[in-house]
Amino acid sequence: MGLSPAAWSEARTTIQTLLAHDQPTLRDDCQLRAKALVPQAGAMMYLPAHIGDYTDFYSSLDHATNVGTMFRGKENALMPNW
Repeated sequence: MGLSPAAWSEARTTIQTLLAHDQPTLRDDCQLRAKALVPQAGAMMYLPAHIGDYTDFYSSLDHATNVGTMFRGKENALMPNW
């Protein structure tokens, strides 16, 4: 995640290619597939990035309402998914 958008795009394309049904790299190699793919219940999840000095102001009802009021008016301040 610390790399450029071009690197993210390359990684996404590579993963999509490897997981495609017509791509033999993982499909036909049981040992490689066992290393690359694990059951979700057995996976160790890690935080993919260190986030420093960031605040999501939309996590605050008051801030989200204030900003929403500026853009959509008081009646529609909060979006339905907030």
